[in-house]
Amino acid sequence: MITLYDHPRSGNCHKVRLLLSILGLAYDRVFVDVLAHINHEPWFDRINPNQQIPVLVDEGFTVQDSQAILVYLAKRYDGPWFADDPQEAAQIVEWLSFAAKEVANGLQASRLFYIADEGIDIEAAQKEGCRVLAILDRRLANRDWLCLKRPTIADLACFPYVGLAREGRLPLDAHRNVIAWIERIVGLEGYVTMDGLPSPRLK
Repeated sequence: MITLYDHPRSGNCHKVRLLLSILGLAYDRVFVDVLAHINHEPWFDRINPNQQIPVLVDEGFTVQDSQAILVYLAKRYDGPWFADDPQEAAQIVEWLSFAAKEVANGLQASRLFYIADEGIDIEAAQKEGCRVLAILDRRLANRDWLCLKRPTIADLACFPYVGLAREGRLPLDAHRNVIAWIERIVGLEGYVTMDGLPSPRLK
């Protein structure tokens, strides 16, 4: 059995929930109220010394960090969401890094400012968020997916905080190629939503 320690409003947790659903994997969810700083309590520190969510436990094996969890699930349960070819794998990892740095510093930080106002430099975050949206819009001008000719964990890694950009008061709707990419992700079999993201399409 798989256990996911998460929060329903976390985009990083949602990218894991999304892949779990796409892969058709059953799992238990343990709510960790990070807004109430439950992640700093000793019981959670024993699970993840970094005191961050998400954390995934699969048959006793613990994986921390949303990007690492995506790689683990894709390699263990469905290789095509990652890649065996070194060049393809490198391209995917580039975008996992982009999600962990640029997306996090811009889109995620802007959203968190309006949710929790945790001392974030909102001017710097929104400037970076606008830059990230522009990069993605150019990247997606003549392609359906971020790096390969099929959806990969690169797309899932970047998706939640891009889709939630309006909650950070960023101009998502001005980027038509990004909007079209979001619609393609919403159309994936197994897509699940969260507050602020589009609902699944009716089949």
